[in-house]
Amino acid sequence: MCRGGPAIARVIEVFSAGCPLCDETVVRVRQAVAACGCTVIVRAPHEPEAQQYGIRAVPAIVVDGQLLFIGVQEQANALLSRS
Repeated sequence: MCRGGPAIARVIEVFSAGCPLCDETVVRVRQAVAACGCTVIVRAPHEPEAQQYGIRAVPAIVVDGQLLFIGVQEQANALLSRS
């Protein structure tokens, strides 16, 4: 998320249900942006922001209001629907 060049402070929202995969995602996001000055906000999937972004699976990552990643189950569903 923060690679090379000057650090750009961003707002990163991680939607988590408290499962091991979600917890690992939160840790990895925090590690990835530690040097950037980014704000990491952990949200629950039932919060209004989840509906605003159309999040139906977790973990999910939103950067500056743009959905970047949705949990692996959602990715699997998308891949299977292409067949």
